[in-house]
Amino acid sequence: MFHATLDSSKTWKQIVDALATLLTEALFTIDEKGLTLRQFDPAKAAMIDLKLPAGVFQEYSCEGEHEVCLGVDELTKVSKRMAGDDRLEFNLDKADQRFEIKMLGAAERRFKLQLLTPPDSKGKKPNLKFDVKAEMFADAFKQAVKDIGVVSIHVKVKAGGKMLTFAGEGDTGEAEVALKVGDDSSLFDLEVKNDSQAIYALNYLSDITKAMSSDSITLQFSSDQPMMLEFAIAEAGTINFILAPRVERR
Repeated sequence: MFHATLDSSKTWKQIVDALATLLTEALFTIDEKGLTLRQFDPAKAAMIDLKLPAGVFQEYSCEGEHEVCLGVDELTKVSKRMAGDDRLEFNLDKADQRFEIKMLGAAERRFKLQLLTPPDSKGKKPNLKFDVKAEMFADAFKQAVKDIGVVSIHVKVKAGGKMLTFAGEGDTGEAEVALKVGDDSSLFDLEVKNDSQAIYALNYLSDITKAMSSDSITLQFSSDQPMMLEFAIAEAGTINFILAPRVERR
């Protein structure tokens, strides 16, 4: 049995939009502590790690642990039908293999989505250690990705001292965005254990930026290692995106 309510349809839409950046099917694990999801994209180049504690919801009750696999297209279509002031109610019907989303507003609307067969293997979060940790405004990261996208399909991220740099080059030219920690900077904290640089696919970063709903993000990486981007959702919840690097041949 699972039942939960959420006063903010905006929060749920943000979650669905984040899942839609990488996934075609979403496998949620639901237990008494809350709702989680950890999955690779179909190409296994990126992972999304979602945590929604029970406290995010206004009402929350769950007996046992349940795996709920849903089509992301269907979740997206349903979320687009939500009004801004709708109160949401979620129920799991294991007997009929349905996940119910009820919208309570000017009218009571109910959608029951078919549960899909879960994949054979779950995504296991890699054990990563990072040499760089940067905290910055989300808009600054979004603009940096757009700037590099003018000339390149890859983004080179470099960190050293108090400087974080995004760069790219292509047939039409080069671009660079440099952020330095300071009172007027969009980069408000930077920890560098070792100078680092790595290259990442711009199309993935562009998609991830569309899912960023918080004002600030935390970016972590090491040389030629995966990058992790973390931001808050619904205050107590978090979403992590982990993106594999493009390793240059030397």
